[in-house]
Amino acid sequence: VHLHVLLPLTSLIQSAAQQSLAPPLPARQQDLSANRQQRFFRIPFIRPADQFKEPQQKKGWWYAHFDGAWIARQMELHPDKHPILLVAGKDDMEMCELSLEETGLSRKRGAEILPRQFEEIWERCGGVQYLR
Repeated sequence: VHLHVLLPLTSLIQSAAQQSLAPPLPARQQDLSANRQQRFFRIPFIRPADQFKEPQQKKGWWYAHFDGAWIARQMELHPDKHPILLVAGKDDMEMCELSLEETGLSRKRGAEILPRQFEEIWERCGGVQYLR
């Protein structure tokens, strides 16, 4: 094999390798890999349409699982409605876009729950099937 035939092949392979390199991770994903503490939260909410109805009957719950600084899973439980389950990478457009710090949840008294409390509700609402 002649050397002048190998040189174009080598540069072709290098060029292809450079083109297939993944782009650098966005800041959000870099942050994910740096701090992967798993934290879980639950807060009550009232939909604006139900604001003036009987508060005890119309209160819903918003659940969040944060993987490091960013939300990984989210649930909304509304009275008399099917639960809404959302997963990062699948439902990003409907999920909370704020970092854990920006939400203020870690400073909200009583908002943080145990992982098993979140998982119990997640499973009861069909979360295992949703991930398939």
